[in-house]
Amino acid sequence: MYDGVGPLRSLILKLNETQQAALLDRLFSLARDDTADIDLSAPVVRVVWVLLGMSTIVVTTRLTIKFRTTRRLYLDDGLMALALLLAWIHAIFLQISFCNGLGRHVFYLEPAQRYLALKYGFISLAWSYLCPMFGRLSFCVFLLCVAETDPRTKKWPIWTFMILQIIVNVLASTLLLGTCGTHLEDMFLLHLGNYFRYCLPVEVQTNFAYFAGSFNTLTDFFLTVQPALLIMHTKLATSNKIGVASLLCLSIIAMIAAIVRTVAAHKLSDVGDYTYELTPFVTWVSVELNVVLTVTSLPLLRPLAQEAREKANKIFSTTRKEKEPWDDTISLRSVHTSGADDEEMKTGAGVGVVALGPPASQDGFVAQQDMSSVVRTVEVQISYESNETPMIHACLVGLVQGQAMERLAGR
Repeated sequence: MYDGVGPLRSLILKLNETQQAALLDRLFSLARDDTADIDLSAPVVRVVWVLLGMSTIVVTTRLTIKFRTTRRLYLDDGLMALALLLAWIHAIFLQISFCNGLGRHVFYLEPAQRYLALKYGFISLAWSYLCPMFGRLSFCVFLLCVAETDPRTKKWPIWTFMILQIIVNVLASTLLLGTCGTHLEDMFLLHLGNYFRYCLPVEVQTNFAYFAGSFNTLTDFFLTVQPALLIMHTKLATSNKIGVASLLCLSIIAMIAAIVRTVAAHKLSDVGDYTYELTPFVTWVSVELNVVLTVTSLPLLRPLAQEAREKANKIFSTTRKEKEPWDDTISLRSVHTSGADDEEMKTGAGVGVVALGPPASQDGFVAQQDMSSVVRTVEVQISYESNETPMIHACLVGLVQGQAMERLAGR
């Protein structure tokens, strides 16, 4: 059975290029006799594009709702848009690789197919580090905004994870693409002598993949716990806290996907049959990055759910009285009562308005009175923060609730 070329490293380094090519052809010939031509690409391609379609819908909906609600986009939205772009680049690279034989054993591929499958499949792994990195950074920036609304929340842990995310994942991508220095093509062409001579040992790549995966798993755990702490500090009702937590703590799903991807990193251990051995790994890579994009965008779809609920209430409510056009703002009416009931306050959007009616006479008839005598001038002082970004983000996900806060968010 073909077990790769790693065990033959010392022998290969003693041979010249012609002898190395002849040895590889002989190994491939024996492998074809013992191993069936299995193609794993079809289900993986479906997984990649279905998940990418779902994450694209969620992210674009998030950006649309954010812009419609606040009339602008913020830094976290820009980072998420960049993450989505990298997810598409990753999927396109994978598709090119699958079209050229990724998912099949390397010894069944023609040299040209083998080259393209290895090249685009391997380079796609670089995007697999950068895409979820920007997704996690987007959520961290969002948490920094929301943390501004709670002085008890420490921001330095968020900044720490952001900086380490950049360092670890950029280093992982750089190490991946620089594993052979200027001889990366030799790996794609399976020039084994130059590969063993100039490339880093496969253990280095595998071990760092374990480390990066473990750190990303830790980050997802932090992004699950940190929102829970923010929710605990709020004065929301318990039921509302549970509802908000169900949106903000979804990173636990990304954590599970990151764990599985990390375990699958052992497939990086031998270049000899990358086109087949990498298939389970790239599957979980695609699952992880799309899950990160989805779960970090779902909390900002809350305004859409609210609109749907309000429309459903209007459709199915049969007891609600027909409202006047101005009922959603301020309602003014005359009150014809006596005694302490001469005044009634109607509030709207947090502003109190007093409506005074003409006084009633003792015999039950309404006395005539010059209405100019009951005009009351009310001075209202409105204050706002120069930077409304933290409060807007808190409103959008439900950490701050109420009519005034909803209007601050532009609804």
